[in-house]
Amino acid sequence: MLKSGLFGRKKTSGGPAEFFNNWFNALATTLLPQLRRTLSSFSVSPALLSVQVEAMHHHFQSYYAALDQAAAEDVALCLCPEWRNSLERPFLWLGDLHPYLFTNLLRSFLDDTEEESEDDSSDDEVAAAWKNPSRVLTTRVDQIECGLRLMAPALAARARQAQVKFVKAVGAECGGKAAVAEAMAEEMEELVGVVVDANRLRRSVMADVLSVTTVYQAALYLEALAQFLLGFRDNKFLQEFQQCQKPINSSIF
Repeated sequence: MLKSGLFGRKKTSGGPAEFFNNWFNALATTLLPQLRRTLSSFSVSPALLSVQVEAMHHHFQSYYAALDQAAAEDVALCLCPEWRNSLERPFLWLGDLHPYLFTNLLRSFLDDTEEESEDDSSDDEVAAAWKNPSRVLTTRVDQIECGLRLMAPALAARARQAQVKFVKAVGAECGGKAAVAEAMAEEMEELVGVVVDANRLRRSVMADVLSVTTVYQAALYLEALAQFLLGFRDNKFLQEFQQCQKPINSSIF
């Protein structure tokens, strides 16, 4: 197991929870504000925007690299992460957001484009970024979604199979604690592989999206993705969610 690196160098550190909280803080206080300032400037510099898009992409890559390491050290913690709040946890799939989120977000931009008036024109390259998306982009999105329909269920099936195998092994063995420990170790090893492969899929989908978008499209896409993630961590919104406890209507049963 990995015991050093992004967050495991010292036993006194806050561990993965500290790393991920710092990661979200950097996204909220540095990367997203910088990107927004550039997008809203009177004259947008494509070169500067490209640098910021790359920085944002690198930030997400570092996140999944750290998530891989967290899985290697404690996959159970990674699958039920303590650094995620009650709003985020229902959206988790194998330790993080489902890769479909990345394509659904992209689809939202494409759908908005279809709803716009055909005679609506603008010389602003940012405002016009999603007007008339290229055939290469729409075709690639279709291909990505096709791949996800095959790979995402396969990963979920591997996770289920690892759990089934563990239950069968424990139920069939008479070796006591040693047998349980061995079966548990085998399940954890398989789950680590599943989480790492899920992260690889998430990274791949994001990289594929950015590879077929213009710098303006990529900037708006990453801005929306960052805003979506940070929205779950809005204190006011979270408090309202936690205080909203709708009673179950027993008459429906």
